[in-house]
Amino acid sequence: MNSDPQNDISPEPDSTGAAPLSEPVPADSVLDAELPPVEPPSGRFIAQLFLIPSLIVAGIVGLFLLFSWSGSQTQDWQTLVVNLGRDNPHRRGRAFHDLVQLLNSGKTTEAGIPLAQHPPLATALAELTSRTLSLKPTPEQQADHLQQEVLLVRLLGLIDVSESTLPVLATALSTDNDPAVRQAGLQAIAAAGKRAIDRKAALDETILIDGLESVLAGQDADLRRDASVVLGVFSSETALDRLESLINDTDPIVRHNAASSLVRQNRLQGLAVFRDTIRRAAEDRSLLDLTKPKTEAEVEAFEQRWLLLQLSLKAVGNIADSLPDAQRTTFQAAITPLAGNDTPARIRIDAKRVLQKLAK
Repeated sequence: MNSDPQNDISPEPDSTGAAPLSEPVPADSVLDAELPPVEPPSGRFIAQLFLIPSLIVAGIVGLFLLFSWSGSQTQDWQTLVVNLGRDNPHRRGRAFHDLVQLLNSGKTTEAGIPLAQHPPLATALAELTSRTLSLKPTPEQQADHLQQEVLLVRLLGLIDVSESTLPVLATALSTDNDPAVRQAGLQAIAAAGKRAIDRKAALDETILIDGLESVLAGQDADLRRDASVVLGVFSSETALDRLESLINDTDPIVRHNAASSLVRQNRLQGLAVFRDTIRRAAEDRSLLDLTKPKTEAEVEAFEQRWLLLQLSLKAVGNIADSLPDAQRTTFQAAITPLAGNDTPARIRIDAKRVLQKLAK
């Protein structure tokens, strides 16, 4: 019997001419034939997955920080001065920080002049400070305004163009200003004066004398002590005579500051202050008894006595080689009791060191 073509279910060849398989192939066999064996990733491979991206991210962050730092270092000083006058305290604070870094970095102008000695910068900063000091803020603005005044006055202490800065710093010493502004002014003058000494330059204190006298005549102990330091950076007869009057001051720190400045400028009247400080400690050992202070006030007074004694011994040791024989003998007699075993170790060591220098 002939089969009906329509009923013929025999498989037909595919397009390649090959007849399809008559039986299905198991799925497991297909998978085994097509996929390679799976191996777990090594520790090195896993480390690379995390390490390399981390290094890339760190490099990007490092470059960003480097460019940010470089940008802040190369900012134009005019921009920083403008920002110092802004109302935004955060921008002022950032400008103050950047300008301090710029001045301390030793950066120079195109002409090779140190930025701290650049007259245009000194003029711009002095004018801004002068305007700020003349303003009368509202009660709500007082705290923010005071902060701005202090920052500007402190910046003037980093500038070595005295003809621009000293008149404004003299204004800062006025009794009309807040004590914080006056103290910032004193410290700025002292800093500029010490740099002038290092450069072997002289500052003219004429414009500052009235302000310094007003501070010394006041009752604020901290301001008076800072003023005695300021007087020591000047070498005029007026300043030295005023320092001589301060070696009899009621405040021991003012006396010491005055004596140190006088001795540094070869006026030996200041030696009496060092000698008296050493003699008092040698004659009354209770002044050095660490167990004596009980109250906060007693502890503060003890620390002050201890510090002044150490500073006095150090000052004598520094000038031991240049002392006249009579002064050398006097100090040896005063210091010898402090070299005994009944003296606290720190003072005893300092005393012995100074005696060795005096004996040479």
